[in-house]
Amino acid sequence: MDIDLQLPPELKAATLNMVTAAIDSAVKEVTNKNSFPPFLTQQEACKYLHIAPSTFNKWDREYHIPVIKIEGVKRYKRSSLDEFMKQLEK
Repeated sequence: MDIDLQLPPELKAATLNMVTAAIDSAVKEVTNKNSFPPFLTQQEACKYLHIAPSTFNKWDREYHIPVIKIEGVKRYKRSSLDEFMKQLEK
C-alpha cells in the first residue's frame, strides 16, 4: 500500500534538514569510533586491513609489509599500509 503525503514546503525543508543533520552526525560518530591512530601495532594493523594475524604474517613474508622498528618495537604507519595495498591493486 502506497501513501501519498504532501507536506508544506517549509515543513518539507525542515524535515530534510533534520534528517540530513542526523545522518551527518551518525556518520561522524561511526568514523570517530572506527578511526585508527597513524601508527599501529601489528594487531591494530590486522584489524585495519581486516585480515587474520596469520594472513598478515604470510603477506609480510611474501610482500614485505612496510614497518618501523625502534629498539625491537614494530609499528605500522597507516598511510604506508594504504600505499602497500594500492601497489598490489590490479
